[in-house]
Formats: sequence, structure tokens, C-alpha cells
Amino acid sequence: MFADYARVWPVHAILMGSAVLSLLTAAWAVTLGRRRKGSFHLHKTAAVTAFVLLAAGLVVAIGMVQASGGPHLRVLHGVFGAITIVVGFLTGAGGLITTRARSHRKQLRTIHLWVGRVAVIFFLLTVLAGLRQVGILF
Repeated sequence: MFADYARVWPVHAILMGSAVLSLLTAAWAVTLGRRRKGSFHLHKTAAVTAFVLLAAGLVVAIGMVQASGGPHLRVLHGVFGAITIVVGFLTGAGGLITTRARSHRKQLRTIHLWVGRVAVIFFLLTVLAGLRQVGILF
């Protein structure tokens, strides 16, 4: 299934592009939509959706690399992708811990916000590196 790179990479791109849009929706919900009713629910829903799409895109990416016979993390896109997954997981875990914490909630929220900002930056860098790798950018 993954051996036909020309047919599989668009699936990866669509999954990851959708994950980026969900991530940006989550970020929008807590920044611009902060005063609107339901914005925190939208933030959580969009963040979980981004994580699920990211996981599906990762499965496709691993399958493509396995089918090509090449080593993992040999290109900048793969390295940025691995960092993005780790930082994204830390962001989600931090958000979950923050909502359930009884003490130190303000400090935990600050950490969650900054790790989330780093995740957005790495997500966008990963997209740019991927577009460069397939020849769409630069």
C-alpha cells in the first residue's frame, strides 16, 4: 500500500494539513475567541482532533519511509516532525494536567501556553520542510 509514493504522500499531506488547521483553530479559540462562550470547548476539541490527525499522518509517514527502505529521520522534515510530535504530546499532556490540577494551576497554564506556542512553530517548520522536500516550496 505504501510503496506507491505518488499516491500515498498526498494522503499524508492532507492529514497533516488538516492537523495544522485544527491546531491553528485550537490556538485561535484561546486567543481571539477567549471571551466567547464555548471557546474553551472548541480549543479542547480542536486540539484532540489535531492530535488524532497527526497520529494518522504519522502512521502514513512511517509506512512510506518503511516502503522506501530508507532510514527514518534522514531529512529535515522527519527531524522536525519527530520534534513536533514530542512537543505536541507535551502540550496536550500539559493541558490535561492543567485542567485537572488543584494547585499551581497558574504556573502550569503558563507552561502549557509556552509549550503550545513552541509546538505551533515546530508544526509550521515541519510543514515548510515537507513542502520543500517534495519540491513545492523553494
